[in-house]
Amino acid sequence: MQYLQMDPAKCEALRTFMTENGWELKHQDVGQTELCGYGYVIHWAKEDQKVHLHYEDRQGKEMANLELSPAARSEIDTFLAA
Repeated sequence: MQYLQMDPAKCEALRTFMTENGWELKHQDVGQTELCGYGYVIHWAKEDQKVHLHYEDRQGKEMANLELSPAARSEIDTFLAA
């Protein structure tokens, strides 16, 4: 797996991008992180490729990270460059 940080403002657009490009939603979990935070994890799959989005907002400090299969890298890089 490869790991990337991404702009948290792009998380909603990534969700749309994944749906429009044939990625199957495998798992989604949302909830409170620590005492005063909010976060979610979303897992997508397409063929043998996997992408996991980890998002958290701790008192207004947002952070988003991606875990992805090496084979998914070019498609995700295309999205991130847009």
